[in-house]
Amino acid sequence: MRDPQPGSRRTGTAGAVGTTGTADTTGTAGRTRRLHVRCASALARAAERADDDGARARRLAAAADHARRAGLPWRAAALRALSLRRKALSAAGGQTELTRGLRSLRAGEVIDAREALHLAAALYRHADRPGDELTALLHAAEASWTAGDGAGYADAALRIGGHGAAPEAVRDYFRGIAAALRCDHARSVPALRAASRRGAAAADGHPATPVLACRAALMLGEVAHARDLAGRALARAAGGQRAVPELLGLLALVELVADNHVRAGALAERGLRAAVADGRHNTAAQLHGTLAMAAAVRGDAAACRDHARRALGTAQAHGLMVPALLATWSLGRLDLAQQRPRAAVELLRPLVLGESGVHHFAWRLRVIPSFVEAIALAVAELPGPARKRACRQARLILRTLEEWAEVTGDRPSRATALHCRAVLAVTAAPAAADPCFGRALALVERVGSEFAQARTKLAYGMALRRLRRPADARAHLRGAMLLFEACGAGVWAERARDEMRAAGQAEPGDRPRPAASLTPQQLRVARHVAEGRTNREVAALLAVSPRTVDHHLRNVFAALGIRSRVELVHALTAHQL
Repeated sequence: MRDPQPGSRRTGTAGAVGTTGTADTTGTAGRTRRLHVRCASALARAAERADDDGARARRLAAAADHARRAGLPWRAAALRALSLRRKALSAAGGQTELTRGLRSLRAGEVIDAREALHLAAALYRHADRPGDELTALLHAAEASWTAGDGAGYADAALRIGGHGAAPEAVRDYFRGIAAALRCDHARSVPALRAASRRGAAAADGHPATPVLACRAALMLGEVAHARDLAGRALARAAGGQRAVPELLGLLALVELVADNHVRAGALAERGLRAAVADGRHNTAAQLHGTLAMAAAVRGDAAACRDHARRALGTAQAHGLMVPALLATWSLGRLDLAQQRPRAAVELLRPLVLGESGVHHFAWRLRVIPSFVEAIALAVAELPGPARKRACRQARLILRTLEEWAEVTGDRPSRATALHCRAVLAVTAAPAAADPCFGRALALVERVGSEFAQARTKLAYGMALRRLRRPADARAHLRGAMLLFEACGAGVWAERARDEMRAAGQAEPGDRPRPAASLTPQQLRVARHVAEGRTNREVAALLAVSPRTVDHHLRNVFAALGIRSRVELVHALTAHQL
């Protein structure tokens, strides 16, 4: 969350995602209408900060005039109601603007949605309806998030963080976000942690509580907790059906962050069907972005490009930054998987550096590892000085992720950062790569996903082969191949096979030496399983969870190059373990 670079109210929506494809906003008439809409919004916000009633009334009257000129008579009437302090008319106008804002948020231009929702909040505030005002503010914040509008999101965070009608977990989340956007991590992390914990225990029934608590948990690297919160929110909403596509999308994003790409794709498919059936085109665009990411990991280039094209089509028409980022990121990851790092650098650079086009103030942190790895691979053939400059830039960018991982205690992000440091060391200082990979592997095997472990093993194996240590390289490359196969990353598994062949792949009967690669805990798990105990029995003996035992067992199978418990018994006997 460091260096959000919020910019203007429409941060990042210019360029690739900033133009709408509708005839209404093309040509002189469209530009004039857009100008009147923006003037009306600016004057309405200025009225909220007016020092006296006269200035407030004048600004609201001017805002109403601009709304009328923009062809928005219902908005003009609502603004006039505010200027005349008519509470009944304000309440009715608030409902009208809320309805219109929600319609645009789900299937229209998201910046228009944000302005309508902010106006709805102002009208409800004047009508003394704090609960409805909070609802409008929460949706306005969501519009700013979707648009990549860091300044708008920060403004909403300050207002909701101090709102009396907001549940405690909701206030905690927005206080944490406001502090994070100021780079005040001493305040942001405790507030986000409180939101995450209170969201799990909350009985307030507010639909925003589990969703925002889930986001807080994701920011802190608490992926399992985020999954539980998203699942609860989905279960709670399933009866009403209305929010199901969005919640399926949230759960799919959690699985994407956890590198469970197969499950992420399955959830996104379900959500996409529901979104299309309900006419929620903006939600469908985000789900297409998630599906593009899942397709990139398994190496399905046609599906990746098709979903990315669909996501970008709606994103460009409606100013949606999150779907546009997911789609562009997926294309960059596809380039990485297909060994086109220079193309990946060009796609991912604006996502991280915010130079132009697609950029999101919060999501950029997740893209940093892909960008840094693309740089490390792309500069391998550059002259020495140019290579050093590029690697230095990549390390500076990586430091942003490392700092956030340090202040939050996000161990998966720390493992990812160590992986990136090791990959950079291969290019910049090959002799230093071995200890870097050792630290990365030690952490990723404890806290990382199967896919993350496989990526690190593959990168380490590639480095060892280039350092002319083929036997050591094959052990890691074989482990990487088996892990990639287990998590459905076909294109990556094929890359591991290619590297194994280049390292002089041994005959099928040859096994890597397990004693050098198994950790003490993995060896204890392997021995208990070889003696015929179930995962649950082993978990009880070692005082860990059955899921942890399963995690260790998968790594043992990968390290030994085996696929069954029967083979495990033979492998331990053969190596006298």
